[in-house]
Amino acid sequence: GQLITREIPELLSSSVLDLDTALEKIPDVEKTAWATALEKCPELCGDPFKLMFLRFAHFHCDRAAERIVAYWTKRLELFSPSKAFLPMILGPNGAMKDDDKTLNIGFLCLVPKSDDAGHPILFADPSKFPANRDHPSIVRAFWYHVHAALESEDGQKKGLVVVIYAENSSFSQFDTRLLQVNVQSIKNCLPVRMSAFHICHPPTYIRIVIPFIKILMGEKLRKRIKIHTGKQKKVIEKLEGKYGIPQQNLPTEIGGGVILNQEEWLRRRQEIG
Repeated sequence: GQLITREIPELLSSSVLDLDTALEKIPDVEKTAWATALEKCPELCGDPFKLMFLRFAHFHCDRAAERIVAYWTKRLELFSPSKAFLPMILGPNGAMKDDDKTLNIGFLCLVPKSDDAGHPILFADPSKFPANRDHPSIVRAFWYHVHAALESEDGQKKGLVVVIYAENSSFSQFDTRLLQVNVQSIKNCLPVRMSAFHICHPPTYIRIVIPFIKILMGEKLRKRIKIHTGKQKKVIEKLEGKYGIPQQNLPTEIGGGVILNQEEWLRRRQEIG
């Protein structure tokens, strides 16, 4: 399980001030992207943004400051100067304005229900990866979905759960390059803790790639990989009984009760801005 810090008003207010001090101590040459963000989009850099990183770092301000700097450096690289400092929203005024096609593929979805502990659930289906992939756009889509999950306070405090339905994927859809970038984002940039990666109904090639995945993820994340084989009923019972993910909160693709509609979800997200 994840360590959760008890939050009281005094801790929140003092930690934000201490975080500001920690950010000031970082050499200017290392925080050019953060400085630009403060100048171009101060509304994206306020206390709610800082609180995500403090929660990630269990209120260790130096660690949170380093991650904020790394986050903006990576965001500038992924989104380019023209989009990095726009809000992480859909539509012509957002950072995701060039990624509609990728988002509609539906390889990653935010399930509208959480597990029993309150962790938001991201559902991934690698079989939906097209043969010709726009790698930068896919990584931006990954960032977008993580940000959407972190709109939940429970997601910030407790972390996320990823359920991966791999049964229909092929070895050609195992993308080392994408995996490396997304794992590095999780490990070094995004203010997100991953509580578990549930790989359900893995195809036979998983035996070849899982050692590489575990090396790439590192000691801490690899411990959170759970592989579930067998018939659908057995997998559902294990997810529900051992890991606290109710069947009715899982997508229908793996035998759950949630019908995912990525197009409708994106439409609603764009409407609310």
